[in-house]
Amino acid sequence: MKPKHTILLMLILCTIAAAQSPTVNALPASSFTLEDGDWHDNWGINRNYYGGPNGYLPNLATETLDENKELAYSIGERFQTNYPSKTERAAAILKYVQTWTEYGYDSDNVFRDGVSQEEWAWNADEMAHAFNENTGVKAIGDCEDMSFLCGTIYFAAGFDVALVDAPEHVAVLIWLPEFPNANNYWDLAGDDRDAGWIWVEATGSSNPLGWTPPDFEDGEWTAYAIGNLDFTAEPEPTQPLSISIDTEALFIIVIVVLSILSALSKARRR
Repeated sequence: MKPKHTILLMLILCTIAAAQSPTVNALPASSFTLEDGDWHDNWGINRNYYGGPNGYLPNLATETLDENKELAYSIGERFQTNYPSKTERAAAILKYVQTWTEYGYDSDNVFRDGVSQEEWAWNADEMAHAFNENTGVKAIGDCEDMSFLCGTIYFAAGFDVALVDAPEHVAVLIWLPEFPNANNYWDLAGDDRDAGWIWVEATGSSNPLGWTPPDFEDGEWTAYAIGNLDFTAEPEPTQPLSISIDTEALFIIVIVVLSILSALSKARRR
């Protein structure tokens, strides 16, 4: 066979092989199925609803960890390499997510089969693939989408991470008691450590690390540990110091103070 015929035959065989090979999706969720009005990914997680055994909170976090780790996890590993200081690393990760994500409502940005989705959750890798640092394109998502992205990046960067399930909101906590500027240091029951969890709020471009929004300072929310931790806990509120003094005790204290002041005054006149 002549050389040019050999080359032509090889090109034909390669083309046939490529046509027969299945298309590989770079995102962990390779398919979605409509079941009872809700969309489920190929792991069976309901992307339209947060609760229950198949809800996306906190189940969606597992899609981008362990054997499924991909782009978002690699971003976290990069931060761990480039930022030896844990406090600087934590602040840099939040700034990074705030830079490359933009808040948007699901109903305006997520469509399945042409139908707007009132509620939808993206996993961390889907968000990571949606922005492009070279072209300046940002990923659009809401609170749970940014939280899943943050959670995976922080975990890969060496932090203990928990997802916050608050009324109408999702956020992230990281264990960083040495961080100096948090407005709250949370103590999670079942964690066996004192207060040292700080809030990560990525939904606003200027929210500082460690800032717990006022709406959630009451602690009326649940935290789900992800990764190497295993607990689900409500935060333990910090009880302010209170001193209760009855009227009789107060009267006695006043008499004693007045007696001391009187004795001091007489001593000065001598």
